[in-house]
Amino acid sequence: MKLQRIAIREFRQFSGQLVIDDLQPGLNLFVGPNEAGKSTIAEAVRAVFLERYKASHLKDLLPWGLANGQPSVEVSFELDGVACRLSKQFVSRQRCELRIGQSVFSEDEAEDRLAALLGFSRAARGPLKAENAGVPGLLWVQQGATQELRDSTGHAAQYLRDALTQLSGGRESAGEDALIAAVQRELRQLLTARTQKATGPLAEAEQKLAALSASRDELQQQRQQFDENIARLAAQQEAFDDAERRRPWELHEQKAAAAQQRAAAVAELERNLQGLDQSLRVGEAELAVAVQQEQGALELEAALAREREQLAALRVEVSAAQAAYAQAESSVAQAEQAAAEANRALELANAAVSAADLRGQIDVYRAERERLEASIADADKANAAVLQAAQEAAALEIDERQLKQLVALDAELTVLRARTEAAMTRIEYRLNGEVKVGEETLSGTGVLRVDEEKRIELGALGQLRVIPGVSDLSAQFSELATHEAEHGQLLRSLGVVSSGAAQARHEQWKTLVAQQQSHAKILAVHAPQGIDALRAALAATAARWQASSERLASLPDVSAALPLDAARRHAQIARDALEAARKVLAQAATAYSSGVAQAESLAAQLQRKEAQLSDDAFRRNRAQWQAQIVEQRVKVDALKNQRGERERELDAARLDDPAAEALRYRASADLARGEQHERQVRIVELRSQLETMGASGLGERLAALEAQVEQASRRKDELSLRASALSLLDEVLVDERDAALAQLRAPLTERLGHYLKRIFPQSSVALGDDLSPAMLDRDGRSELLDALSFGTREQLGILTRLAYADLLQASGRPTLLMLDDAAVHTDAARRDALKRALLDAATRHQILVFTCHPELWDDLGVRQRAVADLKLA
Repeated sequence: MKLQRIAIREFRQFSGQLVIDDLQPGLNLFVGPNEAGKSTIAEAVRAVFLERYKASHLKDLLPWGLANGQPSVEVSFELDGVACRLSKQFVSRQRCELRIGQSVFSEDEAEDRLAALLGFSRAARGPLKAENAGVPGLLWVQQGATQELRDSTGHAAQYLRDALTQLSGGRESAGEDALIAAVQRELRQLLTARTQKATGPLAEAEQKLAALSASRDELQQQRQQFDENIARLAAQQEAFDDAERRRPWELHEQKAAAAQQRAAAVAELERNLQGLDQSLRVGEAELAVAVQQEQGALELEAALAREREQLAALRVEVSAAQAAYAQAESSVAQAEQAAAEANRALELANAAVSAADLRGQIDVYRAERERLEASIADADKANAAVLQAAQEAAALEIDERQLKQLVALDAELTVLRARTEAAMTRIEYRLNGEVKVGEETLSGTGVLRVDEEKRIELGALGQLRVIPGVSDLSAQFSELATHEAEHGQLLRSLGVVSSGAAQARHEQWKTLVAQQQSHAKILAVHAPQGIDALRAALAATAARWQASSERLASLPDVSAALPLDAARRHAQIARDALEAARKVLAQAATAYSSGVAQAESLAAQLQRKEAQLSDDAFRRNRAQWQAQIVEQRVKVDALKNQRGERERELDAARLDDPAAEALRYRASADLARGEQHERQVRIVELRSQLETMGASGLGERLAALEAQVEQASRRKDELSLRASALSLLDEVLVDERDAALAQLRAPLTERLGHYLKRIFPQSSVALGDDLSPAMLDRDGRSELLDALSFGTREQLGILTRLAYADLLQASGRPTLLMLDDAAVHTDAARRDALKRALLDAATRHQILVFTCHPELWDDLGVRQRAVADLKLA
């Protein structure tokens, strides 16, 4: 199939008509920037061949702003040497017509014919789906979809298989596929596809068998439990009768009473021991208080001796601190005098610096004042010129709108007068006598213009009646009079005598306005913020000059001032010396005052302690403490001996722990009674269970369940056998189909190798069941298609489509390749290889390539057709 001409009208961005003719049978290259319309051309070709002309979803084909448009596409092409033409109109007034040679098809019949010829299926309703696109969906690559091959190959798989069957001479495999699908449908009703687990009837049979088996096992367990309960009831009854004869709980209670009596005796010994412990703690506490009081008196005597020594040493330190304080006071007075002298010198140096600064400021203010005075004079002069030019311009100003009306009216009057003059009848005369024309008498020579009917009296000769040849002359006169009245009114309104005078006056006004603007610019240069601002600045500068002069006059004589840096250095040295002397004085004062305070505090403390030791009451209390210490020590020793005897008696009584034995015997009695009660309860429960199970027909139910289990087992075995048979049949059929497909793949594999070696030498592509590339074998390793880079998948997508086109053409099917912005992610070396492959394929197929990179495709030896040029044409 070879396209020859494409005509697109009111289709998306083409609001007019775009015609592409002279299409070559091989490679055709369309170039243009993004949004130039390349993809729109490709979409138009897809729409005219594949979309249903009556589809309601195609309103997006309308150009923007053209709601009532009628998108239409017409293509002329050659099919097996027969001239064909297809035209479709969408959205409104929908139509479809297909001409093949002398045969004409229209509407749905035409679309069915197209689908059969090109190898695709019509969508039942709505937009064209990918699964309907068939061969065109495989060979007509949309923008950005070059690397996407698996889906489009799958949708065209049946057409490819038909072509391979025709080329390879193999047998048709579609019937086997249908049989395999039927077997697999039956198998999927019994086993899942991925895990081969039971499903459907087989799963139900297994579940039913498992449920019946569980019920049978449960009844068998109940039967076994019934037998065991009979034996357990006999054992429990025998144990109950034996316990009733022995009554072991009564013996345990007697032992518990005896142990409780021994425990009471131990508790009495513990209470006696606690009383002794309390008396001992009281005696030891009283002894500790007396000892502590005596220890305090001894420590007071030792502290008094130490503090007397400390007071003597402290008084010596106070004398030394007083001498150091006097020396520090003298040093501070000398430093203060030196610092005062240095500060006065520094103030004089600062005054000298201020005087120099003020003199500089006075010079600056004087220069600024002179500059401002000159600027004010120049600004006054420029302002006067501006005012004068404004006054003169105002006197000459003329209404520009009325001037334009006057000039236009003057031109119209000139034309109108000329037309009126030409329309009037002109009579030139040369008379020897007089002739009366109307009320006027003519003689001599001259020209008579007749604008209305006139009678010329010729005396004896008779009379001439002159009628102007223009019928609307009076209307022209009326129009001329109206324009002349309007013209005169404008002249009076503007105050001029003519249009030329008005224009001259307007030009003179423009000259004065230009002069005014020029003087205003000069004024803006001298006074950008106005003359008043200059005068205010002059006043401020004068005030600052006056203030600086007064401050300079108020400064002292600075002729003997030191340099400021030297004065600052001397002042800093004096301040540092004063600060150091003051620190020494502060430290001496702190040491002296601290020593005096410590000595006074220590002397007062020493006096208090001496008074406390010499107090009579303190001496009497001390004698009592010493006597109490002796008495309490004797008492504490006696209590310790008594406590030791009680502890030995209690240890002997505690050897067998009578309280624990009483608790143990009581617990044993309770356990014996509880066990006997539990035996009685179990006996009652077992008797009740046996009666219930014996009345439920346990044996008959068990026999019925075993019969149901056997029946369910046979059903499950039958379905399992069917699933195994179907699995085996599926394996055999798939193996047979794969063998047939291997024979079919040979022509396609050969064509793929033809193109693949240009980019990937010594490599091969493994095909899947849907005849799409599944794996690339190169350099001794296999790579899945999805694991390859984007660019490599893009290159494989182009080469594989070329191979599909060769295969389809060899089987007699029409082929047309469209590549929209393909090889975008391909490097220069592989792009060159792709170009050679395209040129090779172009000798067998028509290929339309759309690209926004014309510089990358300018070495194909093919004319590049710019979309922009097509639009202009």
